[in-house]
Amino acid sequence: MNVPVLLQGVRKVYSGRIEALKGVDLVLTEGEAVGIVGPNGAGKTTLIKLVLGLLRPTAGSVKVWGEDAYSLPRLLRQKIGLLLEEQGIYGNLTVEENLLFWARVYGVEPARIGELLQEWELKEKSKDLVKRLSAGMRQKLAILKALVHHPQLLVLDEPTSNLDPAARKKVVELLQSYRAEGKTLLVTSHDLFDIERVCTRIVLLRRGRIVVQGTMEELQRKLGVGREVRILVSRKLPGPLAAELTKRFAFRLVGDRELIVSDEQAETRALVRELVERGIDVDRVEERRVTLEDLYTNILKEDEK
Repeated sequence: MNVPVLLQGVRKVYSGRIEALKGVDLVLTEGEAVGIVGPNGAGKTTLIKLVLGLLRPTAGSVKVWGEDAYSLPRLLRQKIGLLLEEQGIYGNLTVEENLLFWARVYGVEPARIGELLQEWELKEKSKDLVKRLSAGMRQKLAILKALVHHPQLLVLDEPTSNLDPAARKKVVELLQSYRAEGKTLLVTSHDLFDIERVCTRIVLLRRGRIVVQGTMEELQRKLGVGREVRILVSRKLPGPLAAELTKRFAFRLVGDRELIVSDEQAETRALVRELVERGIDVDRVEERRVTLEDLYTNILKEDEK
């Protein structure tokens, strides 16, 4: 069976010789949720538009279910839900009219619209013109437009932008449920916390190239970033003891009373035991979880060396 998305050796050069993508290879398998992260100008939106067939690659190929993305047959195109910065909603139509329009495009029963409006708390706004909505409400509507036909492939560019915390949580939960149903997701976002909660694989784009990709655990291994434990002791370590422990254990000293361990659990246990045996009381031991933001920052630092 053909994979939902396959990019091979993809380059995209815009007029003015701006090279947005420089030989990108990427595969999305059925049921994967892949998050694309990277700084502004990395090529994230270009990649999304190539997958959607809105741009033609300068070199290489972009396949969706085995077909060329730029000339994708209509039946396959209707299996894709999309959200772009342009949103694809019409300001001079009401909320309900926008959704009914897209329901007709996708051959969806009108009853589906009422369900979505109710679920997303837009029922009271259904007769309002879109141009009078707040940015957050328009974003909600654009997401509903992407979901109206139960797509098999969901391609979303910055889905949680302009949303309040409650709406953001709802979008994240929705994307998690789509992933659980075996649907395929391709998502870009500046909100690394959302990407981490939704995506099973993370791809970092920088200057048109994929720098690194993998699950959170794989990225941690590739970048040498592991668990981090903070040990707070009751008093300043005597100089000779600090020097001795530094040679025996992998930790760094922050200030007078804080030790940061970035190694395995056995190392932390052994260090705590040694401190107590040497008469240094341990006030607190806290584990700090490594986040996507930590990995992202580390990747960019490595890339700039």
